[in-house]
Amino acid sequence: MAMKNKKILIFAIILILNFLPQIFVLLSQPDNFMNWIITDDAFYYFKTAQNIAEGNGITFDGIAPTNGFHPLWMIICVPVFALARYDLFLPLRVLAAVQIFLNAASGYLLFLILSEKISKTTAWIAAIFWMFFPPIHEITTKSGLETGLNAFMLIAFIYFLSRLLWGEGNENHSKEIFWVGLCGAGVLLSRLDNIFLLIMAGVWLVFQRKQINSISQIDFLLILFSATASFFFRLNSNEYIFNYLPFLYLLIGLSLVIKPTLLYFFRCYEFNNDKNAIKFLINTFSATSLSSGLIFIIFFIFHDVLHILEGFPRSAVLIDWALSLILIGGHRLYQQERDLENGSIKEDVSLETNWRIWMSRALRYFSPISITLIIYLIVNSQYAGSAMPVSGQIKRWWGTLPNTVYGQPIKTFTGVIKGLFDPSRESGPFWLLTQPLDLAVSKLKTFLGFSQAENMFEHLYIVVIVWIIFFAIVYLLVVRQSEKFKKYAHSLALFPLFTGGLFHAMSYKSTGYLHVRGWYWIGEMILIILFLSILLTIFIEMIEARSSGKIFTSILTFLVCIALWGTFSVSILQQFPLDGQVHHQYDLDGEARFIRSQTEPEDVIGMTGGGLTAYFIPDRTIINLDGLINSADYYKKLQNGETTQYLVENNVKYIYGEELVLLDSDPYRWIFTDTLTVLEKGLYFNLYVYQPTATP
Repeated sequence: MAMKNKKILIFAIILILNFLPQIFVLLSQPDNFMNWIITDDAFYYFKTAQNIAEGNGITFDGIAPTNGFHPLWMIICVPVFALARYDLFLPLRVLAAVQIFLNAASGYLLFLILSEKISKTTAWIAAIFWMFFPPIHEITTKSGLETGLNAFMLIAFIYFLSRLLWGEGNENHSKEIFWVGLCGAGVLLSRLDNIFLLIMAGVWLVFQRKQINSISQIDFLLILFSATASFFFRLNSNEYIFNYLPFLYLLIGLSLVIKPTLLYFFRCYEFNNDKNAIKFLINTFSATSLSSGLIFIIFFIFHDVLHILEGFPRSAVLIDWALSLILIGGHRLYQQERDLENGSIKEDVSLETNWRIWMSRALRYFSPISITLIIYLIVNSQYAGSAMPVSGQIKRWWGTLPNTVYGQPIKTFTGVIKGLFDPSRESGPFWLLTQPLDLAVSKLKTFLGFSQAENMFEHLYIVVIVWIIFFAIVYLLVVRQSEKFKKYAHSLALFPLFTGGLFHAMSYKSTGYLHVRGWYWIGEMILIILFLSILLTIFIEMIEARSSGKIFTSILTFLVCIALWGTFSVSILQQFPLDGQVHHQYDLDGEARFIRSQTEPEDVIGMTGGGLTAYFIPDRTIINLDGLINSADYYKKLQNGETTQYLVENNVKYIYGEELVLLDSDPYRWIFTDTLTVLEKGLYFNLYVYQPTATP
């Protein structure tokens, strides 16, 4: 009971720390409050939720069904935005309170995970940092999107996963595994791209307590690397590279299933001191070669016999075979040599002995996730005409366009690797680590007297120095305390989180996906927090081993937490001062007056984006032209050049947007060249009269 009361007290403290400075946000004037929701994309949710609550269907514009959102956050938004009938700002304030609560709950769960598994001292620092470090808070709490819920669900999933105890004679844990799977279903609904992490965590869970567990995780990464590299090496900088994406998806999917399976049946997961290294390599060669042969045959049938696959670059399969052989064979040889050096216990990983346990775990974990995914896809397909969210499909389609404002796709494998280390908060998956190192590069340049202007040699020289220093520190903390690191990493399921994070990041970096946003990387952010928490714990334990070390670390921890919370509180008070005098990022009233002065109630207006406008000008119909929150039918018409027909059928009278976007970038210039006449220039965009030259 005392422990329970202590946990309640800690949660209450965390809740107070969150709401105390941010109460000013909830009570701020409407214009000031708009500085809280920093992205137009949030209003895609809000307007759609309002339509659902008012019985207009699952639609953004009231015309077409849409599925360009993540369902769990929408479920929360719908009852909140039923309040919009009374006041448009009331649900925004309620939702901000929900987001602040989710931030507190996430910090509390992170505290529980770290305090139970590694260190209470580290737990306080990590939790406070997660909740109150402004760049993280801006992404998880201020955006108005699903990010706070996604963070909470992911941390809750890790919490339940980390609590599984794997003792002898108690391998099944049926109920616990099922609850982890059920939590995983919630993680999936909070963001669908969490599927990569869920799969890797499932594999880790199924093979728990066996060496095959960690070896298979490495295999998955090597297989992903090999398949992706072979695709880019074969089609390097090809103008039509992303027309071959179905081939890449199928190559990765087949490789991840066939290669580990054959490696298993060729006994390549049985590591012991008695096994001959040459025989081991022969088995690896045989399994890898047979896998590539089967993959080639499947591609040949799909492409040449059934004609259901348009592109089949045959040499890519050969390149993949060679890379897989080198990578997997090298990994197997390293593992064998390490076992010979350190000694290893022979493990029974045969199906005959383990299949019941493995199958039981897999069914209990994956059943709720699979059933949830299947139901979601069926419902999506029935009401929206597309099983997967149309928003993701459109962003990959943008990557095939020759001239778009949304950016340029990565077309080389070097670009993919560089993208993984991107320090930008928007496009860098591991920015929480790479951004400080990039800042260190800049500072070191200044210290050494180098020019900040981009000089490739100088820049590369400094980058290498900084990364060597970083890895040296990690080496000292990890390798010299390897047993502690392994223990902590295992207790936090760090390995599957890392593998899933890389799969997730690669899914965006290698598929021509454009316009990635900072809120995509929540899983990677949590991974880095856990990793750094382990390093910090090892460092703190080294200090505490000295005399008076515990007193010093306790005082320092208190000061760091106070400094983080105090700095955050001051920044919130500066953004939302009591006197209300604050710079407004957006003149909402001015834009609303402009549109109302130039248009009539019930007019239909086309906009790229348009979430905020649609929500705050409800007597006009806003059609989303980029398609992210439009219908599958609209997306098909965009692809087929039939957008004019769609706009005419839906009585679009005006287009509101930026000239550069509408008339100088794809796909909009194809639609609006010679069809727009400027009616008036507004505060931010031009309002055009839409006069199509072609009608259905």
